[in-house]
Amino acid sequence: MTGRYQVIGSLSSPFSVKMRAIMRYRRLPHDWILNTREVQERTKHIKPPIIPKVHFPDEPADVWHVDSSPMAYLLEERHSERSILPDDPAHAFLAHLLEDFGDEWGTKMMFHYRWVGEDKGGDTDYVAHLMLYPGTGPSSDEALREAAQKFRDWQVPLWPVAGIEPQNVPLIESMFGRIVSAWDLVLRDQNFLFGSRPSLGDFGFYGQLYQCFWNPASFKVMIQQSRRMVPWLTIIDDASGVEGSWIAPDAPLCDGVRELLWLAGEVYLPYLDATLRAVEAGEERLQIQVLGGMIHSQKPMKYHARCLQVMREKLAALSEADRQKVRRLLDGSDAWRYLAV
Repeated sequence: MTGRYQVIGSLSSPFSVKMRAIMRYRRLPHDWILNTREVQERTKHIKPPIIPKVHFPDEPADVWHVDSSPMAYLLEERHSERSILPDDPAHAFLAHLLEDFGDEWGTKMMFHYRWVGEDKGGDTDYVAHLMLYPGTGPSSDEALREAAQKFRDWQVPLWPVAGIEPQNVPLIESMFGRIVSAWDLVLRDQNFLFGSRPSLGDFGFYGQLYQCFWNPASFKVMIQQSRRMVPWLTIIDDASGVEGSWIAPDAPLCDGVRELLWLAGEVYLPYLDATLRAVEAGEERLQIQVLGGMIHSQKPMKYHARCLQVMREKLAALSEADRQKVRRLLDGSDAWRYLAV
């Protein structure tokens, strides 16, 4: 296939930088196009109006793809070199689970820390300017302030959609610390989740943690919990020079990966299960109690209900031997009971 992929995105979008990092690692020719006002106007016909937007080089000019997870799988179908799915089917399933965990629960952490107030160590004015300038370009201080304020005003109404509500903050902050600590354990033993090459799961967490790196409050937590996380982010941001291999199919998962899977079973999958049940029942709110009594309550998101359904479908599609291997690898967590239904 000849030609170049076109990737429209923003440095403030976790899914945009995730897709860019995947393209870089896989050495796929692409152009990174900042989502400026002019680009937004030119692509306003693309629905839903989210980023990243990706145009494949062999498709008609008006065909664009959105949603980073399905796009990652489309790239797997189109390119066999430097796959981000482990060769072992059970490990590939766990990579999907961890990508979903990073993508969707990570959004809660990212949103919270992006706009946390100065009393909590944040700086919303700094963050808004940092996120906006690359797409705004040269401008007066007043114009940049106005653009930053508009960006913040657009983001604030999204907080409840992502579950950023006062009663949820203790769990969100606790999970951030636990996730960073788990990643530090991973990086004590190996370069990436499933060996010395990055998987889909690595990229899912990278997109959200990259945003947390730029937020003052979460950056402070990050460097307190791990001396390895920030350097790792710089590696996976452009891993085009990384050569590596997957862990052996019969190798034990490292302690950090096991901790991430435990957190998924303790918090993320119960949240998805409660979401799916709330959507199916037509309920306006969901609530879970996890980690010894911490509460998370929010309006259910249909997309997150679908996330659990997709994972269950992927698990069901595995051979019986691979399903049992996934079960063994999830031993010690509650993840299996939410997946195998």
